[in-house]
Amino acid sequence: MGEASQMSSPVLGFSHLQLNARDVRASVDWYCTALGMDVMSEHGDVVALRHREARLVIVVSSGEPDVAHSPIDHLAFAVADGPTLEAWAAHLRELGLEVPAVVDELGKPSLQLRDPDGNAVELVAPAPR
Repeated sequence: MGEASQMSSPVLGFSHLQLNARDVRASVDWYCTALGMDVMSEHGDVVALRHREARLVIVVSSGEPDVAHSPIDHLAFAVADGPTLEAWAAHLRELGLEVPAVVDELGKPSLQLRDPDGNAVELVAPAPR
């Protein structure tokens, strides 16, 4: 499994960082003020912030941060599109990894994985047009 596979990785770059927050509104206000971010979208207690120039997205969601471990909910990496994500998921299964089905998360194809230490790692494609 550690050897290079014949299929190239579909990862294009970093998608977003998601943080658990006790008070979503206070965190949104802080990131907008401290980092100059703008609200990109809101879905209940999940707010996506972006910094266009830095191409940075931070998602703040309701949850109890475990700062003794980490305030980060998961790491997410961008993939070109849904079919590429499906192909990569099948490839990972062929390599023997436990890989769940690709799901729709807020209109975007998402593959939600766990690393060996239990950290959540997501591969996410843009919403279909």
